[in-house]
Amino acid sequence: MKVQRQRPNIVSVHLSPEAKANLDAACEQRGMTIKSLLGRLIEWFVELDKTEQSIVLKQVEVDDVEGLAGLVLRRARDNGETNGRRTRRKRAAVAG
Repeated sequence: MKVQRQRPNIVSVHLSPEAKANLDAACEQRGMTIKSLLGRLIEWFVELDKTEQSIVLKQVEVDDVEGLAGLVLRRARDNGETNGRRTRRKRAAVAG
């Protein structure tokens, strides 16, 4: 029986020369490859709720960020989330 290998998901990103230099510097400072750093950032981002994602993507007016951030923190505290983050296991338990 032939085992089929899963192909990696490849994403192409266009960066300005300045952004690329800053990314290279951040990776070097942390002893990480660009691939591992971006992978962690993406995993972190998709774990955020819609409100948090909107803040990160600057889709919220600057004047509203502080109030929304407070709301996010209160909601996390009320849900018993550790450090404001729900783990995948906790999300699965809540959903399931």
